[in-house]
Amino acid sequence: MSSIVVGVDFTACSAVALGQAIRIAAWSGAKVHVVHVIDTIVVIDLEEALSPMQQGIRDGLLDLAHKAWADFAERVPGAKGLPIEVSINNRIVGIHRRAREDKAELLVMGAFGDRRPDVGLGTVATACVRKSMADVLLVRDTIGQQGAAPFKTIVAAVDFSPTSLLAVRSAAHFAAKDSAQLHLLHVFQAPQDRLHFRAPTPPTQPDIQERYKRGLELRLTDFCRPALEPHATLAGGRTRFVVHDDSGHRSGITEYAKQVQADLIVLGTRGRTNIRDLLLGSTAEKVLEESRCSILAVKPGGFEHPLAADEQPKPM
Repeated sequence: MSSIVVGVDFTACSAVALGQAIRIAAWSGAKVHVVHVIDTIVVIDLEEALSPMQQGIRDGLLDLAHKAWADFAERVPGAKGLPIEVSINNRIVGIHRRAREDKAELLVMGAFGDRRPDVGLGTVATACVRKSMADVLLVRDTIGQQGAAPFKTIVAAVDFSPTSLLAVRSAAHFAAKDSAQLHLLHVFQAPQDRLHFRAPTPPTQPDIQERYKRGLELRLTDFCRPALEPHATLAGGRTRFVVHDDSGHRSGITEYAKQVQADLIVLGTRGRTNIRDLLLGSTAEKVLEESRCSILAVKPGGFEHPLAADEQPKPM
């Protein structure tokens, strides 16, 4: 990577996200670009409420944001001295504009949800994953986490698509740099469980079921091997190949991550069914909603979204 963009809102969660971005930049050689976007709606509401005093409202808000950044950066190791761009815009548009102009390979944001239990990532974070042309790291400010710690357990979701191989490459890179345990996970539903009827006897014998699972294990190992070859340190006990039978493929990823106490899930984003899925993919959407740990969402090769590419309307 050569460029990392971090969206901050001066919360504790975005402090952890900024710390992770600085840490990743240190071992990848990337430049960190920090952005804070003041929502246009907030500015308009203020201007309407204070119409006799409109002049200077925008400049005052920009000034306050810069002062808030100076105080915020003091509390994040390595952040002092980093420049920040403060703009007034739709927050999603403003973040993507910065990522596009800085040619970012990675967009980093804090993941904070307003639903209980501690799931959900909020409108801005989820929209950024959906529309970003760069990979997106959503960082959880988990209870008890002290600063931007290295990841210890990484789960990479594999569905044998080209995008999931990109996800495995990214997961392997992070695992090698952080000396983390890497779990390469394929969640499947046994063929007999996908029948629309229940036969009086099992449709497949136990030995056939075992052979089916073993075949998936071999396929998983062969599929992931090219992504692991550059990282000799991942050999031995640091990498596990896991084939997990679960009737709910999407929930199976989050459930497995919970079992192994993963602090990062890496998965490819791709969609096939409806408008939302075309941008993100139903599996990724489900993991974003239910995961309690950080998530690295890896984009397909050549992915483009009009908002991230150029949010300005094209001339007729």
